[in-house]
Amino acid sequence: MGTMRMAVHGRRMRDAKVFRRLEQSYLLQAEHSTGELERDSLLNLARSFGYAAEQIERRALVSKALVFCALAAIVLFAVFYIP
Repeated sequence: MGTMRMAVHGRRMRDAKVFRRLEQSYLLQAEHSTGELERDSLLNLARSFGYAAEQIERRALVSKALVFCALAAIVLFAVFYIP
């Protein structure tokens, strides 16, 4: 079960990195674009990829925090209630 969670966490972080790379790519394209409509569209795409990456990173962080809290609760239970 733990291995499955680690695999999911790793996949999420890879997905976040891909979205960050796409965000950077679209920002670079927008920087070099000549048309205003094209630039605005590229910037909107970059913002969308950035938002997606943020959400993925936030979920990964929340999952990590929940696992840490669960482990801490188990340790505290073992220390205080198991003789």
